[in-house]
Amino acid sequence: MKDDGNDIFNLADEQAQPVAGSLLVAKPTVLDGYFMRSVVLLATHSEAEGSMGVVMNHFTGYMLGEVLEELDPGKNIPLYLGGPVGNDSIFYVHTLPPEVVPNSLALGNGLYFGGNYEAVRHYLEQGGPTVGVMKFMLGYSGWAEGQLADEVSRHDWAVLEHMPTAALMSDVDEEVWADAVAQFGRRYRLWQNWPVNPNDN
Repeated sequence: MKDDGNDIFNLADEQAQPVAGSLLVAKPTVLDGYFMRSVVLLATHSEAEGSMGVVMNHFTGYMLGEVLEELDPGKNIPLYLGGPVGNDSIFYVHTLPPEVVPNSLALGNGLYFGGNYEAVRHYLEQGGPTVGVMKFMLGYSGWAEGQLADEVSRHDWAVLEHMPTAALMSDVDEEVWADAVAQFGRRYRLWQNWPVNPNDN
């Protein structure tokens, strides 16, 4: 999507550089079904190799037990849509330390990505809490070399270094995005007030 220089969403403040663990907050005029009012947690980022992350706030309408047969279908664990790539795979973000979920990738701010699936399954089978602790995603979001930099430069995304973990791990879709926008301060208030459908304004 192209923006002209008078676009009110082309904010003059310099964006932070994306790194693993930072958040991409979608501009409200992004209407792509996967990324509309999305908050993406970057798991990896490299200028030379591209980036990978998961959308944290788009509920699929399904519970995890409806997709993974080995899990108790009675557990109400929401399944989120992590992005348009790899929709046959499950990914997870959590706050569990490595002694509980080995081989997970530390992203800072108490967040971890992935890790040993058998350890995760054992945790769930033992009744470990998931609310505010774990989020599961179907698929992921990926960017080729230079692609994310282009999208940030044209203000499709605002880069947020971090936000309160409890808010990010919340299961309220639209509120997660609004909480992320609020971290930028008063200059981004217009983002919060922009209607989902501008024709309704």
